[in-house]
Amino acid sequence: MKVATIGEILVEVMAVERGHGFMEPLTLRGPFPSGAPAIFIDQVAKLGQPCAIVSCVGDDDFGRLNVSRLQGDGVDTTAVEVLAGEVTGSAFVRYGQQGGRDFVFNVARSASGRIRETEVSTQVLAGCGHLHISGSTLSSGRSAEFVVGAVEELKARGGTVSFDPNVRPELARDTEVLAILGDVLANTDVFLPSGLELTLLTGARDEHSAVEQLMGRGVTCVVVKRGAEGSTYHDKDGSFELAAYPVDEVDPTGAGDCFDAAFVTCWLRGRPAREALELANAAGARAVGVLGPMEGTSMWAELEVLRRRGAGAPRQGGPRVAPAGERERRLDGWVTRHMAGPVPAGLVSVCSAHEAVLESAILQAAGDGTAVLIEATCNQVNHQGGYTGLTPANFRDQVYSIADRLGFPRARVMLGGDHLGPNPWRRQPAERAMAEAEQMVAAYVSAGYEKIHLDTSMGCAGEPAHLGDEMTAERAARLAVVAEEAAGAAGTSPRYVIGTEVPVPGGILGEAEDIHVTSREAVLATFEAHRSAFARVRVVSAFERVLAVVAHPGVEFDNQRVFAYRPERARELTAALAEMPGLVFEAHSTDYQPSPSLIRLVGDGFAVLKVGPALTFALREALYGLDAIARWTVPGWSERSLAAAVEEEMLAHPEHWSRYYPGDPARQHLLRHFSYSDRVRYYWSSPPLCQAVASLLAQFGPEGVPETLVSQYLPKLYDRVVGGALPATPRALVLEAVRDVLRPYAAACRPAGPSR
Repeated sequence: MKVATIGEILVEVMAVERGHGFMEPLTLRGPFPSGAPAIFIDQVAKLGQPCAIVSCVGDDDFGRLNVSRLQGDGVDTTAVEVLAGEVTGSAFVRYGQQGGRDFVFNVARSASGRIRETEVSTQVLAGCGHLHISGSTLSSGRSAEFVVGAVEELKARGGTVSFDPNVRPELARDTEVLAILGDVLANTDVFLPSGLELTLLTGARDEHSAVEQLMGRGVTCVVVKRGAEGSTYHDKDGSFELAAYPVDEVDPTGAGDCFDAAFVTCWLRGRPAREALELANAAGARAVGVLGPMEGTSMWAELEVLRRRGAGAPRQGGPRVAPAGERERRLDGWVTRHMAGPVPAGLVSVCSAHEAVLESAILQAAGDGTAVLIEATCNQVNHQGGYTGLTPANFRDQVYSIADRLGFPRARVMLGGDHLGPNPWRRQPAERAMAEAEQMVAAYVSAGYEKIHLDTSMGCAGEPAHLGDEMTAERAARLAVVAEEAAGAAGTSPRYVIGTEVPVPGGILGEAEDIHVTSREAVLATFEAHRSAFARVRVVSAFERVLAVVAHPGVEFDNQRVFAYRPERARELTAALAEMPGLVFEAHSTDYQPSPSLIRLVGDGFAVLKVGPALTFALREALYGLDAIARWTVPGWSERSLAAAVEEEMLAHPEHWSRYYPGDPARQHLLRHFSYSDRVRYYWSSPPLCQAVASLLAQFGPEGVPETLVSQYLPKLYDRVVGGALPATPRALVLEAVRDVLRPYAAACRPAGPSR
């Protein structure tokens, strides 16, 4: 059944400082998409329900921001009028010290105040079987008349109506508004009041009397929202209450609308009342944990994760602030758990800067109830910007922004720097390259990164390609001195990783005949050389915080082949851990390994599993699947396909692939798109490909990707789409494809996971 709503679309701008009113200049954050009906319908779309909104916006950036967001999440915006000469509505919000909010609205005199019946809106509403109304929409007489008429017309043809009175304090005394609210209530099936709204609109003295009165009028069920105190469900068969899920409150705006959307979607799908209320509570809880009214909308999988944990007593006091050093202590705790056994605990290290990969990793950690470790390499992210254009602080903020939007606590985000050393500047003289490496390491540590891999094994101008242990350790110790100085200023205590024994960042050059395994003697020599070098420059305390040594267990991939882990080859290497008490091995290039291999790696002491290219490989697979679907559904798409845009961009800038892909032009063409090395990952952040991907995702309307074409081109996801666990929206399909790569890693790293 298609769900519709009618009402305001606006932007919200929030004051950073707490206080009261807007009588002095303030630091502001925003704009964020907002409006109670818009938040509601966005949440409905994220749950895979066909839906549409009838509204008006101005011909301005605020309007375009909202419409783009709604369309991207799967909402039919056909009936959103863009009015020339009008401005999109706005709300400025300031939070008091105890959590209360002050608003300055421009809604009634904005485009939202011009919502009206049109030929397009009539057609859209005629195709819908359920209509949700927010009371905030009924404050404008002209819009209210249209809304009441739409409700009555829908009911006359057998549709259903849900109603959240959402009565702002300034409207509670307006008799005209209260009368209109009463007209909508008379046609309501699902009533969703908060607090005193139940008795306000019925005139009853208590909740029990109000519910009896409403049931007598024909209301099917009443759901009372109580915020941190939970919620109550009433119907003709009785009532029950559920406690709220304990979460840290960041921003309560929009939580009630997300609650409404989850409950109504469950109700329309015939899910049991208790299950519907649990999921609605979960939607509200996730929403309050994210800054921005529409930023906390959730997918089914995210709600189910919170639901499975169970509700508890509401949190007392204000939002919890993580104490300084908590993330470092958590990393220490992981090391302790790994060492204590009896079954080793692993740690997945996600090595990517792609936003969709980062979002997938955070969603996976949320689903698993774990922290997430995200690492950037020296080539991707450095003090000069790297190939992504991001400094360590910029990358940190990007990761935190995604976590905030998903409602994932920042305290559960761990950040690491990988291969930090002179590699990006290795064509320069050694002293100049090391000076740049010092600035980079300081930038990483100052930005709060807690896991630092010092890798100085590569030669610079005029030096051998790979340096010996003594020189490598001496340069690593030099960087450790800089790192410790930065950590002292930042008040942190980073953990270190030493050694390399892997190809330089970027992967194998060309193709390999066989992959060697680090010898026991080599890893012990690396360990001893670093211990001595750290002692010589008086950073023994830093060496005591070394948690891992990089060693090669014999896993690797080249352009077209994967070398799977063979435990018998690494037996002597794993035995070396007994001579390095308190340490584990860090395994690079574990991409594409079969699940049993990942489990064996963790069990053999390769406790840190790094994965990167396999994640962007899955991302590219999903995007190319959508690209192939668009060829069948979008006329002329073959001439402007994503694959063609990728080819054009890679040919225009061959520096990231030409040394890695040997052979004639035909072979190189194949490898550019389908190599395990996945050199395409270096190009996704370029403006032409960002635009090409956005254009591809925009080709699929609110009905999403046809199931039959999901079966043809994205068959791994088909069962989840048909079963209703995964919406067939392009973005959801891409994120799920990446998460499918992460799931075996998560399973291998759980102490209670498969038997080893």
